[in-house]
Amino acid sequence: MAPENSELSVQPANEASARAQGEEILEEYRRPFWQNSKFWLGAVSLLILAVFALVYQQTVMNTAMTPGELQAALEIFDISSQWKVTEKVNDEDFQGIVLAPEISFRLRNVSKRNLSYMFLLGVFRFMDTGRVIGEGYRMALRQPLPPGGTSERITLNAGFGYRATSAEAFEKNRQNWRNSFCEVFAKSHNSGFTPIKTFYISRRIEGLDVEVEIQ
Repeated sequence: MAPENSELSVQPANEASARAQGEEILEEYRRPFWQNSKFWLGAVSLLILAVFALVYQQTVMNTAMTPGELQAALEIFDISSQWKVTEKVNDEDFQGIVLAPEISFRLRNVSKRNLSYMFLLGVFRFMDTGRVIGEGYRMALRQPLPPGGTSERITLNAGFGYRATSAEAFEKNRQNWRNSFCEVFAKSHNSGFTPIKTFYISRRIEGLDVEVEIQ
């Protein structure tokens, strides 16, 4: 008999607990929507999604540019070029220096929106053969450049070039230099690399008052 009484005493407690849970669920639906926790959970979730969408639009969609838009947005000015000592060589069979071509310029934003995170690539080539001398890379415009704004001076160097015993030795044999040029490419966000401008490289050597104009 004891087991039967014990079993009967548990059943009403389970029923009361289930009934109480049911009443709590019904009470949740009876409340006005502004007092419903599920309503506020959904509202907060929608707000977070809206903020993410706005940030994505401002940081990705509004900064996306086609190659044509990037070309039209950039103006390169205040251009100069020279040859610069980039390395001193002290090998057993050769002691001297390496002179490499270098260009520098500034950017102007001629578009109607900000420009930022501009990756620049300079490809240096000989004019007679088109063979690549070297390449220079630079990340520019880490801070947004507003419409009409101008950048600081930007320098790109090939890293490779001619070898000689000294810079003065280059000056003595400058008539034998081969003409060279640099193609500048730019990339902003998802625009892809876009050709912007081509420079002819002067034969001026940094630190020497020597220059031969390219005909």
